[in-house]
Amino acid sequence: MNLIERCIFALCMLGVACGQAVAQEAWPARPITIIVAWPPGGSVDTVARIISEPLRARLQQPVLIVNRAGAVGTIGANAVAKAAPDGYTLLMTIGAYPITAALMDNLPYDPLRDLTGISLIVRSPNMLVVRPDFPAKNLAQLAALAKESPGKYTYSTAGNGTTTHLMVAMFEQAAGVQLQHIPYQGGAPSLQAILSGQTDLNSAVTSTAAPMIEAGRLRPLAVIGEKRSSQFPDVQTFAEQGYPKVRGDSWIGLFAPGATPASVIDKVNVAIQSIIADPVTRAKLEKQAGEPVSIGPKEFNALVKDEIADFTALAIALKLKM
Repeated sequence: MNLIERCIFALCMLGVACGQAVAQEAWPARPITIIVAWPPGGSVDTVARIISEPLRARLQQPVLIVNRAGAVGTIGANAVAKAAPDGYTLLMTIGAYPITAALMDNLPYDPLRDLTGISLIVRSPNMLVVRPDFPAKNLAQLAALAKESPGKYTYSTAGNGTTTHLMVAMFEQAAGVQLQHIPYQGGAPSLQAILSGQTDLNSAVTSTAAPMIEAGRLRPLAVIGEKRSSQFPDVQTFAEQGYPKVRGDSWIGLFAPGATPASVIDKVNVAIQSIIADPVTRAKLEKQAGEPVSIGPKEFNALVKDEIADFTALAIALKLKM
């Protein structure tokens, strides 16, 4: 091998070595972007900003928050689904994610294949509430009233296709009753509707309804969840009152592109679980968004899969579309 050939060979070997070094680069080696699929200032954006600094400290890389709102969270979700599966572009979104999969046609991504759950971060269970003078004291009494007068009783929600809407729709289906849905553009106006007497019931996120309940202006009939809300431990769940298949949690979670290496998913999840366990961060999350939860990839993905299946069945049965 002459001098020129030896130089060419050395350069080739250097290139292979550099390529291997890049391929084996320890993650993370550069800034991480969390795309928030909802507008600035909302609960999802707030949670992302609460965890970004402790996440930066644990991963030793900047964590950037970018809002990509629109189309019920699908614009941000699609951006992450199409991103490189290298762990540097993540998605933070809410419980509308499985609902859009069930109610929207022609999504530009596969919600179970193109994105994978990393960690569920907070839950704020939905509640069904009434004014103090409403005659029903529980779901059995509400069902009896609704059967006597189909379509008479109205309920306000944060909008068509929201978890607050589908929760009551599932109750209607399970109880064999007909209530009249009055959708509003957001939780605050839907709550004002029942307070002003425009509707008989309201389906709301616990954190939104809590001040009115504590002030005695509203009374809860039931709360979603496998266990009672820590904020309202005296309020029975739908399951305790005979409706175990009713669901509709308002949750916030972190996702990655579907083909992201398991080692990267695990690193992010370990960091998130450590952040959630920190008392200072927990207090911030509880104040701003709901109950912090320690749920990792396996359980989180199972939850999303189950919710998509249940909401799809409901959408077919009731001919719901978003």
